[in-house]
Amino acid sequence: MMGENNASEEMKRVDHLIFVTLKYTRTVDVIRSVLQRLVSTMDFEITDLLEYYRKKGKISAMPAVAMVRCRKLEELLPKDATLKDMIDFYMHLKRLVTSDYKKKEEYRKNVAMITKDAEITIDTLRDYAEQTKKYINYMTELMK
Repeated sequence: MMGENNASEEMKRVDHLIFVTLKYTRTVDVIRSVLQRLVSTMDFEITDLLEYYRKKGKISAMPAVAMVRCRKLEELLPKDATLKDMIDFYMHLKRLVTSDYKKKEEYRKNVAMITKDAEITIDTLRDYAEQTKKYINYMTELMK
């Protein structure tokens, strides 16, 4: 599937940003870039899953807005707790990307992006990347 390829390519970029770029460039801009890539990865995979259901005839049209796409998935699989957790995680990432932030210890080992809701460190990004990979694999399994 095309979206799966896009999602896997985005995950390669995320891994590079976390394990190479952040090693040498410890800035909040890189942290924000990783978060944006994670959102993009999830978006590709959600779109791909909805496209799969559209081809199977379970939905008639692809929603254009991310929030509507998430609601549509929840309607299609109302009892799927993993999918619900994934959508909550996706919305959390989207909130982090769009929220106001402050920089902490930029160019140092403990660089962090501080928002009203969370403090995003390099370790937090690694956890988010692993979580995203698990959800991508789960959605890929749903399409089999």
